[in-house]
Amino acid sequence: MHPVLDNKAAGVSANQRPTWAEIDLDALAANFHVVRERVGLAVKVMAVVKANAYGHGAVECARRLAAEGADWFGVATPEEGIELRLAGITKPILCLGGFWEGQADACIKHRLVPVVYRLDMLAAMDQAAASAGVTADVHVKVDTGMGRLGVRFDEVDSFATALKSFKNIRVDGLMTHLAAADDHACEPLTHRQIQRFETAAGIFRANGFAPEHQHLANSAGIFDQPAARGNMVRPGGVLYGLWRDVLDPAHKHEPGFQSVMSLRSRISLLKWVPPGETIGYGCTFEASRRTRVATLPIGYHDGYLRGLSNRGRVIVRGAYASVIGRISMDLTLVDVTNVEDAAVGDVVTLLGPGAGTTKLSLSAEAIAKVAGTISYELTCGISDRVPRVYLPQ
Repeated sequence: MHPVLDNKAAGVSANQRPTWAEIDLDALAANFHVVRERVGLAVKVMAVVKANAYGHGAVECARRLAAEGADWFGVATPEEGIELRLAGITKPILCLGGFWEGQADACIKHRLVPVVYRLDMLAAMDQAAASAGVTADVHVKVDTGMGRLGVRFDEVDSFATALKSFKNIRVDGLMTHLAAADDHACEPLTHRQIQRFETAAGIFRANGFAPEHQHLANSAGIFDQPAARGNMVRPGGVLYGLWRDVLDPAHKHEPGFQSVMSLRSRISLLKWVPPGETIGYGCTFEASRRTRVATLPIGYHDGYLRGLSNRGRVIVRGAYASVIGRISMDLTLVDVTNVEDAAVGDVVTLLGPGAGTTKLSLSAEAIAKVAGTISYELTCGISDRVPRVYLPQ
C-alpha cells in the first residue's frame, strides 16, 4: 500500500487544486549527458527548449541544462528567446522558426540568432544591425527535403549570391532538418538530405561564407545518422525522456533515457455505481458490475487527452485503474473497484512512475499510442493550469 502523500510532500500548495506535474531536473541532466557522451566533446549540443521545453518549463530546464554544459539553446520564436534572456540565460539562443515582421530589432536587442530563409528577412536584419551599429549573426536554413522552412536546395546558389549584398550580416551557421531520420524505410531520403546539405555548404564556401556551425541532426538524427551530426546537434524530445516513438526501433536502441515529467492528481470523490448505470457525457460507459468510481480534478483542458476516454489507465495505490467514460474539460473518472482501500485524497499518477514505492509506470509514448498521437503532443499539451513542481526542491 502507498501512504497518502500530503500536499507538502507532493510539492503542491495546500490551498490549490491537487493536480500537478513533477519535473525531475536530475533526470533531465542525466539525459543531456547521454547525448553528450554519444556525440563527443568535439560536437556542440544545442538543447531545444521550444514549446516551453516540450511542456516541461523552458526557464527552469534551460537553467539546469546551462549548468550541465549546453552550448546553445533552440527556441521556436523570438518571444521564447526573450523569455530566456529575461530569466538570465546568457548562452547563445537560436530562433528556429526565424522571426516575424517588426521583430528584427528585438533579435538584435536580446542577442537572439534567427534562422533565415528569405531575402526580405535578411534585409530586415541587415537594417536593424546597421541601426544598432553591430553585425548580426544568422543561421541560414536549407530545405533539403522536409518541405517546410528553408531555402530550397536547388536555389542555394542564387540565394548565396544575393546574400553577399548585406554588409551587416554574418552567416554564423548553416542548417537543415531531417524529415525521417527515425524511419529506417526512409533512409534513402535521409541520405539525399545529407548530400544536399553538403552540396549547399560547398556553395556557401565558394561564395566566400564560412559558417562556424553546421547542424542537421535532431534527436533521431543524433542516434540513427552519425553522418548528420555536423559540428552541432539539436536534441529535443530525448532530453525529456521521450524516445520510444522518436528513435528508429529497427536499431534497437536502449539509450538509458529517464522520464522527466510525472503528471499527478488526487481522488476528490468516490461513489458506488450499480450495474446498468451509465456515467459521463454521451453514456459511453455502462457499468457491468457494481463499480466504485473515483473522480479526479483533471481534464482535457489540463492536457489529459480526450482520446484516452474509456481507453487510458492510471496508477492508484500501486495498482492500475481504468479510465471510464468520456474525459471532460475539468474532470476524469476511473474505476477503482479493484484498488483496495482507495480513499479520497489518494495520489493518482496519470503519467510517469507511480508515487511511492511501486515499480509501475506509465510512459508518455505508451499513453500517446493509445490516444493515437505522439509523446511530444502529450507533454507539450499539459496546460499552464497545471503547476510544475521542480525536483529536487
